[in-house]
Amino acid sequence: MAPKTKEKILTASLRLFNENGYDAVTTARISEEVGISEGNLWYHFRTKRDLVSAHQLALFVLIDRRLAISSSPESVLESYAQFNRMVFEEVWTYQYLYRDQAEYGRASPELEDRVHRIYEMTTDMLIRFFRHMIEARHLDMPEDELAPLADNTWMVIRYWPSFLRETRRVVRLDKAALNAGIRHHFALFETHLTKAARQYFEKNAYV
Repeated sequence: MAPKTKEKILTASLRLFNENGYDAVTTARISEEVGISEGNLWYHFRTKRDLVSAHQLALFVLIDRRLAISSSPESVLESYAQFNRMVFEEVWTYQYLYRDQAEYGRASPELEDRVHRIYEMTTDMLIRFFRHMIEARHLDMPEDELAPLADNTWMVIRYWPSFLRETRRVVRLDKAALNAGIRHHFALFETHLTKAARQYFEKNAYV
């Protein structure tokens, strides 16, 4: 079955926003890409900001899957590698949402509340991962450093696309840029990992 017009608009706009930046893409450009009139696009999405909201809802589906990852001291290396791959795939797929917030603005109050809860749940999840690494003797770090480490880890992951755009003029991420973000976040705590844990992540945590 051929994709419906609404799905085509969402797919085309996501690709154009990712590749060119939110401000650089007009509704006329999206319409041209899809092969419809601007009026037809406006029938489905009245503004570009409505497209952002639709993309955010699709991103939330991926995030919910990532937040469902379980962990224990016995499985924490595998679980953290899976978390790492999934969260950076989110950044890869919806990179403009992470990169261009200064351009598209804040979410609706309802979506903003959900984003806030996601941030809190992700931070709690990271702390749990690190605590399990300590219990399994993969990580040597005091308990009182875990919360700051979780915050710093999340900041590197969340703002990596913005950092690249603002400091190195990189708009569209490629896999090398994505893996560089993974490398930077491991740099926060890899000296506290055992050699075996570092080797495991080097083999399994990159995309």
